[in-house]
Amino acid sequence: MRKTLIIVALLLACMGLSAQEYHINLHQDGSVLYDNSISDIHSIHFEGYQPASMIMQAGCGISTFPLSAFDSITFVKEEVPPAGDTVYIAYNGTSVNVVNPFSNDGVTVSTSGANVNVSSTKANVPYVVSGSSSNGSLTMYSTSSFFMALNSLSLTNTSTAAINLASNVNTALALRGTSTLADGANSSLNAALYAAGNLTIDGSGSLLVTGNAKHGIAVEGIMTVNSGTIQILDTDSDGIHGSSNLIWNNGTLDIVSAGSDGLDFSGTVTISNGDLSINTTAESQRSIKVTNAFTMAGGALHLNINGNDCKGIKGDADININGGIVVVQISGTGSHGISSDTDVFISGTADVTVVSSSQDGKCIKSDGTVHINGGTLELTHSGDISKGISATGDITITGGDITITASGSTVLEVVNNQNVPAYCTAIKSDADINISGGTFHITLPTSNHGGKAISADSDLTISGGDFTITTQGNGASYTVSGSTKDAYTSSCLKCDGNMQILAGNYTLSSSGTGGKGINVGGTLVIGQQGANNDDLFLNVTTSGERITVSSGGGGWPGGGGGDYANPKGIKAQGNLTINSGNITVNCTQTQNEGGECIESKATLTINGGNIDAHSVKDDAVNAAQNLTINGGIYYAHSDGNDGTDSNGNMFLNGGLNISNGARSPEEGFDCDWNQFAITGSTSIGTGGGTSNPTQNVCTQPSLKINTQQGYAIQILKSDGTVICTYQCPTFTGGGGGGPGGGNGMVMLFTDPQLQTGQSYTVKYNGTISGGTNWNGYYTGNVTYSGGSQTTVNVNSMVTTVSAGGGGW
Repeated sequence: MRKTLIIVALLLACMGLSAQEYHINLHQDGSVLYDNSISDIHSIHFEGYQPASMIMQAGCGISTFPLSAFDSITFVKEEVPPAGDTVYIAYNGTSVNVVNPFSNDGVTVSTSGANVNVSSTKANVPYVVSGSSSNGSLTMYSTSSFFMALNSLSLTNTSTAAINLASNVNTALALRGTSTLADGANSSLNAALYAAGNLTIDGSGSLLVTGNAKHGIAVEGIMTVNSGTIQILDTDSDGIHGSSNLIWNNGTLDIVSAGSDGLDFSGTVTISNGDLSINTTAESQRSIKVTNAFTMAGGALHLNINGNDCKGIKGDADININGGIVVVQISGTGSHGISSDTDVFISGTADVTVVSSSQDGKCIKSDGTVHINGGTLELTHSGDISKGISATGDITITGGDITITASGSTVLEVVNNQNVPAYCTAIKSDADINISGGTFHITLPTSNHGGKAISADSDLTISGGDFTITTQGNGASYTVSGSTKDAYTSSCLKCDGNMQILAGNYTLSSSGTGGKGINVGGTLVIGQQGANNDDLFLNVTTSGERITVSSGGGGWPGGGGGDYANPKGIKAQGNLTINSGNITVNCTQTQNEGGECIESKATLTINGGNIDAHSVKDDAVNAAQNLTINGGIYYAHSDGNDGTDSNGNMFLNGGLNISNGARSPEEGFDCDWNQFAITGSTSIGTGGGTSNPTQNVCTQPSLKINTQQGYAIQILKSDGTVICTYQCPTFTGGGGGGPGGGNGMVMLFTDPQLQTGQSYTVKYNGTISGGTNWNGYYTGNVTYSGGSQTTVNVNSMVTTVSAGGGGW
């Protein structure tokens, strides 16, 4: 009674307000339930016990409000007249209170218990729905668009949808307060909230939905969310199911548990802002499933995937992420973070993080192509044979900041009765990979055995970017079938076709057994002809030992005649050409041969560049067929084998070249006694021995100087002009001694200033001071003092000189 008296007193006091300026508002949980001008109200009275309802007679008819439907009354000064009258539907347990000012103007509202049917032929009617019922429903039929506000509504129905927007028209749905909707498991419709037409949601409130029959929300038309919070608590099938497009402009989505897909739309999905979180826990679910294009320009997307064969974002068409934050957590076998049947595009300010423990899972997968033009990607995948970025088609990267940690391992799969390794790879294309920019931080830790950092089944072309790649896992031998054995090893850069490394900055490190920095199945081109060397910085280090595939009997010393998977700095099965760039390769294996810095299984050609190759146990540089040096600055050093080795012919045509081998029988330049032609260059080769240049094909003479390790050598023309000042290295490995005993060394020297028919002075065992030292080769203001000297007449293309080393 006291509450009634207070309300009456307030109303009587306020009725004296200027009717032209004030409105009366009824509120529930901060939302306006009823709004009308005071001038339009004729009377207010109360009925029922304590009382139960407030009756308001206005110009548009009589409105009845249960006192439980509102919690406050305010009087608001309005400078603009209200837009129009409103239909109020207030649920009260098993009954409904309805205010329908348009009962004679095209709107019919009928009730049966707490079930409401609305039929309207009037356009743009506003509806406010509030109250609570555990067995009620609202079915809307309208020939025109309308507005509906859910004002702290709690509505459950066991036989149909809680709200059925049955007509194919536009519905604007406003969320006020917190509303809950649920249907029963035996519902005849497919969702707790069903819309046959377009549905637009906004407001500052929340909507909590449970879909016991099938979906939480089902929309046949376009669904647009501008604001508000939608929480899908539980569903038998999709959280939100759409037959057309989803446009998410803002607002919050939280799909706690979906029986099937989180969002499933047959059209497009576009996210420009907002915060969306989706959990998928059963097998073969999709957090977001879209038939046509998926586009994300802003907002935040958090996906948590726990089932087998699940997808975070699954598009039958293109996936385009050019802004916003995407965070995906994956567990379960064969699950993928972002997966498209066509193409994936990542650009702009996109921030994508995927953490996957899924075996055979992919952080980003495309059955078409992948294009990364910008954004930030942080991908971590620990499942065996998993992939960071995987594409059936080409992968093209022009920018972006990409960090990938691939810690899964290799698994042997049986294909045609043979064991075939399946690798854990950071970036993998079944076709080509083209990279022209971006920053790459890729790590394959010790748990990743035999994995690849960047791998293409066809060609790999890189023309820019910054790369820091580390592979640490050991490779392993395995049985292919029967007695046939093979091995798998890790690689920083790998392709089965041809590779071009034209520009960029690279720090590549492989420390696992058999590991390779660059491994090419076809031809390899490093640097562009005529380019500035500073356009390319390539630094490669390997430290793992070789893998024994099968042991053998005798064979070459150190080889044992067995079959091995050897570590390599840079290896090409086909031709290898170096045109330009700053290239440093170190192979630091200490136990066995096989760790060569630069190797071509065909022809190696060097046209330019600054090259520095240092191997501890095997050749620094090796070509299986021909080796040609036309220009550049070239330094090769081996502590335990040849500096430069060609199993076929060798041609020194230009450049400044220094090649140091180990003690005898190793050599600075080893041509395996095939054609060794010198037509130009300034070249110095030191070792326990040297291959002899082939006299009848040389056009520039050379000196074969028998000396001692560590000796300083200076060569002068007859007029005193210095041609060469060189500090011979000291042996750090190898076998026996060369000329002159255990410290003997052979120095092969050639220079364009050497001419036949001229005499030259060779100084040795002196001291060098001043000048600029490049790997023992001195230029500039050099002083040579002390030691001994000899004079040599050059009358042929190869002249032998004794400089303290005896004969060879």
